[in-house]
Amino acid sequence: MWHRLVAPAVLLAAVVASFSTIRTRPPGSQPTTSVADPLSPAAVRARVEREWTVKADKMRRYLLPLMRRHGVDLWIVMSRENVPDPVVELFGGLGLTGWYGHRNAYLFYDKRGSDGLETTVIGTHLSQHLKTFYGAIRSYGEEGLKPHLQKYATERNPKKIAVNQSRTISMGDGLSAELKAYLLDALGPDLAARIVSSEPLLVDYVSVHTPEEDAIEAEAARATWDILKRAFSNQVITPGRTRLLDVHYWITAERKRLNFEFNFPASLDLQRFRDGKVVSLDDADDPVIERGDVLHVDFGVRQSGLVTDQQKMAYVLRDGESAPPAGLVRAFVDSVKGAELHAAEVLAGRTGIDIKTRSEAAAKAAGIDLLVYSHVQGYWVHDAGPWTVFDWPERYGVHPREVLQGGEWFSVEFRTRTAVPEWGNQLVSMQREEDAITSKTAPLRYLAGPQTELWIVK
Repeated sequence: MWHRLVAPAVLLAAVVASFSTIRTRPPGSQPTTSVADPLSPAAVRARVEREWTVKADKMRRYLLPLMRRHGVDLWIVMSRENVPDPVVELFGGLGLTGWYGHRNAYLFYDKRGSDGLETTVIGTHLSQHLKTFYGAIRSYGEEGLKPHLQKYATERNPKKIAVNQSRTISMGDGLSAELKAYLLDALGPDLAARIVSSEPLLVDYVSVHTPEEDAIEAEAARATWDILKRAFSNQVITPGRTRLLDVHYWITAERKRLNFEFNFPASLDLQRFRDGKVVSLDDADDPVIERGDVLHVDFGVRQSGLVTDQQKMAYVLRDGESAPPAGLVRAFVDSVKGAELHAAEVLAGRTGIDIKTRSEAAAKAAGIDLLVYSHVQGYWVHDAGPWTVFDWPERYGVHPREVLQGGEWFSVEFRTRTAVPEWGNQLVSMQREEDAITSKTAPLRYLAGPQTELWIVK
């Protein structure tokens, strides 16, 4: 979504069968959405409960081994009303009927015995639904959180305590200044001296996924594709009448109708050839869509706590045209080739900047003007982990130097530019983005698509 910045298995199967808005489709066919009521109480309940079940299952499978890999004995996540730590969403969030408390502590402790991971939450407004994640749910009153937190940590005497403080990984920086001061005071100087950043632990945790999560992400990707395919069609667009914001709000309404959570708002723009030059307009300009326009959209949904991120291109036929001009077809073919060259370089063991450098060099050798700015995605649209962006520490932090592990969900995001003869040999941009999953041993695999031809609005 950066185009404007840079120019348990059985349960899952039962839930999908009962309420999924996405029908199973054969390979190569276009995805479709079911009109079965996605806003029925049963459907809403199924999605919420699936999210909780899948996230809790992942926590029990992977959190303790990763804590041990990083030598973390205790992970303390502090959160409060109106400034919730992003990480709380990975371990219960609001709960089915809960509310972020006045000052809560979410505690993950390695008991170093056969009992394994100890999970505790101490706070206010704690729903008993949190027992899905936490073995102990403790409320405090007038005495406040401090004595409980102090007693908990002192009794366990952890050697290394991870907290969510990070200079550059935003979702790993949820510890506010006040909560940190409160935590340090509660722990005392001896335990406080054992604090480390949770950043490497968090990056590894969000980089690993269960098969059940993979299924949800693929479902959401196919749904996103379907919404955008219909948005860029005559179902929505009447040339000469429909404006970009009309399409934006159609996408917003469709996302809500299908009961997908908010991820980020759809953004749209267009390119048109006028008076010998390429004119670019976006939804802030809100132009009427005219025949001959090249359309672009960037959008993703959130489903059961997981997100997608896609960009598509379309062409509005002029009167008398049955296909786009050959130059625009060539421009899109360049983007397809650029996607292939970039995807071939997305290999486990490489850093983001390495993937970017290799991809753009391969495209240059093939005569393609390619700029890549891909990123891992999943719990957040720009997730913790490697991004194939410029190595600018003050802007992108450590993301370009993070290593792709394999198994991450990956946004294949890039731009190509091609001179189009029919447009006065001016450069026309094709801005593309596809949802994919990486592998430790094989090339990435697309979760929907990819788009292989310029979509047509008649």
